[in-house]
Amino acid sequence: MSFLEVSGHRVTIPPGASVIGSDPGAAVMLDGATVLPRHALLDAAADGQVVVRRADDRAEILVNGVPLGAQPTPLLHGDKVEIAGHELLFVDERRSGSTQYIQAVNPAAMAAAAGRPGVGRTPTAGTGGRVVSLTDGREYVVGQSLVFGREASCEVVITSKDVSRRHAEIMPTPQGYVVVDSSTNGTFVNGQRVQGQLMLARADVLRIGDNDFRFYADAAPPPAPPAPPPTADRRLANTLFGVKVPGARPAPGPAPVAAAPPPAAPAPPPAPVPAARSSGKGELAHLVIRSGMLKGQRLPVRTTLANIGRADYNDLVLPDDSVSTVHAKLQRREGIWVIVDVGSTNGTFADGERVADEAPLTPGALLRFGEVRAFFEPVDLDEPVQGGSTKVLQAIRLPPEPK
Repeated sequence: MSFLEVSGHRVTIPPGASVIGSDPGAAVMLDGATVLPRHALLDAAADGQVVVRRADDRAEILVNGVPLGAQPTPLLHGDKVEIAGHELLFVDERRSGSTQYIQAVNPAAMAAAAGRPGVGRTPTAGTGGRVVSLTDGREYVVGQSLVFGREASCEVVITSKDVSRRHAEIMPTPQGYVVVDSSTNGTFVNGQRVQGQLMLARADVLRIGDNDFRFYADAAPPPAPPAPPPTADRRLANTLFGVKVPGARPAPGPAPVAAAPPPAAPAPPPAPVPAARSSGKGELAHLVIRSGMLKGQRLPVRTTLANIGRADYNDLVLPDDSVSTVHAKLQRREGIWVIVDVGSTNGTFADGERVADEAPLTPGALLRFGEVRAFFEPVDLDEPVQGGSTKVLQAIRLPPEPK
């Protein structure tokens, strides 16, 4: 059985569609000036799978801190749905697990962890923190803290017997983000077990139970280089042109008259700005299908995290028996698109190589989901792609010359 926890109350999710909004007849009624009468819809399937989608194009919904796009997304045990300041916790009793005891945590040791940056790792600031699951591609925003564990009240719920009820926590500090381990079986960063606390660096990989997460945050600003001390030549030049420099000796005799500076050359005209690549409204990329029932169609990608699979609740639906119900995820991170396989039966392939975990994509990459082949075509490039491939232009027809 699945239900929502709202302000300490449990609301059972029945099979079919349930409305969340300010309407008195809604299954989950929320108050607030920005809550629409029909704000969100929950679709519960017979197998227990629940997906959330917007009931109105104006509705603003966050799932684990990430804005929900136009396409529905499946809910997992422990997901947080936020609507106009209301937090709705999704609970799946089939995955709630059993109780385990954890070790005590020593918050006083965080100060020592803050002064222990890793060697050869990029430090971060205490802003912009988030983790991306390398298992299912979900992204979680680090607010005041981000708790991993088996309890449904944790921000990131991991249903595994090797995971403690409150396993680990990431929290911001003025020096960056610190992960605090409070588990029995350990939290690992880049393969090394965390001894109490550890300062995280950009792109670190956390392993909790059998799940891996990649950590991102804003890069720490580089320290400003100190100004070089003025040399003898610079002191003399500054003295000649009337600039007072501490420690500079005045030149003997009358000061020479400085020559008038040459007229400044006219500034070159600004370079024309190339027009941005246009696409359909809100489209970030396309999958150009090359085989199967949808051969020749261009499936639009409108969110930075898109589910791909055979079920109709995916963002990109591939109706083919060789494609799993939820097959893969297409995600944009740090300006780079990656394809993530989520345990599909027949595999995900990128440019002929099977994707074991995830793989970055280049424009024109050939993808295969089971037996369905497709080309990846991004349309949100911020920078021109270097290299590139050869494109064949259509013939240009000119009007006949007058006799």
